[in-house]
Order: sequence, then C-alpha cells, then structure tokens
Amino acid sequence: MAFFSEGQNREKLLIIYIVGCFRTPVTREQIFTVFSAVDGTDYFTVCQLAAELEDEQYMLSVPVKNQQLLYLTEKGIRLIETFEHEIARSVRDEVRGLADESREEIRRRNCVTADVTPRPDGSWAMDFSLIEKDSVIFEMRMRFPDAASAQRAERKWLGKADEIYLDIYRSLAEED
Repeated sequence: MAFFSEGQNREKLLIIYIVGCFRTPVTREQIFTVFSAVDGTDYFTVCQLAAELEDEQYMLSVPVKNQQLLYLTEKGIRLIETFEHEIARSVRDEVRGLADESREEIRRRNCVTADVTPRPDGSWAMDFSLIEKDSVIFEMRMRFPDAASAQRAERKWLGKADEIYLDIYRSLAEED
C-alpha cells in the first residue's frame, strides 16, 4: 500500500484508521457504521477490504461469543502511524468522533453492574449483572457478611465479570 490518495488503498487505510480510533477490538459492523458515515461505501465492500487487510496481516480476526473481533496487528499500527497524514484532517476528526460515540454506545449496551446495599443485620446484599446487547444475560444476588468482603466481591466482579460468568456457566452447564 504505497499510494493512499484514492481507490481501495485509501479505503483500506481508512479502515485501519477506524479500528485504531476505537482503541478496542471491533466488529465489521462497527467499522462499517463509521466508514459508511464518512465514505458511503457499502457493507460488502467494507467486509471484503477488511478480509484483505487480514490476509495482508494488518489486522487479526478473533472469534468470540457469536462474533468476530478485529484487532490491529503491529504491522497495521506501524502503517497508520506512518501514513495517518494521508487521511484528510476533517475525515480523521469525523472518524474519531464517530468512534468515540460508537464506543460509548457499546459501553452502554454492554455493561457490568454490581449494586451493593447495606442490611440492618450488618451484612451486605449484592446484585451482580452482566448486560450484553441491551439484555441481561446474567444476574446473581448474594449476601456478604461485612463491608470488606462486599468490596472485594464488587472489585472482582467489575474487573473480571466475563471470566466469573463463564466459570459459573461451565459449573452449571457441564455434565457430571
């Protein structure tokens, strides 16, 4: 990709830039949402270009929970650092803004909560939840004997909810 002013190379550079602006793994749909707002290219073209970028080792696709997340490789990071200036400043600003909005929407739709309530007997009631795509996929209510254990549980849940959820799921779903 030595020349980026037009055509597929420009579009590929823009895709890599979009992925970099999210600062988190993204889906093809998330790339398309931003890309189409900036460039107007259709979904299938964006997917084709993303697949080519994977083949060229600028991005890596990792399957997780019924979807594939795209990451920039070191090669992709170096490319965007070297050629970012080839993308018009107005486009870069728009992409950053759209990526920030999308990331915030993703965070709102996919969240982890831990609600702590003190009880009259000195114990603490905790409600844990894991929300994905606007629906609750896991809820659990527990009681802890003191504030210190409740705080530890809250900190662990907020930091490792996915792992904890998978451990519980496996414990319950696996055959004996």
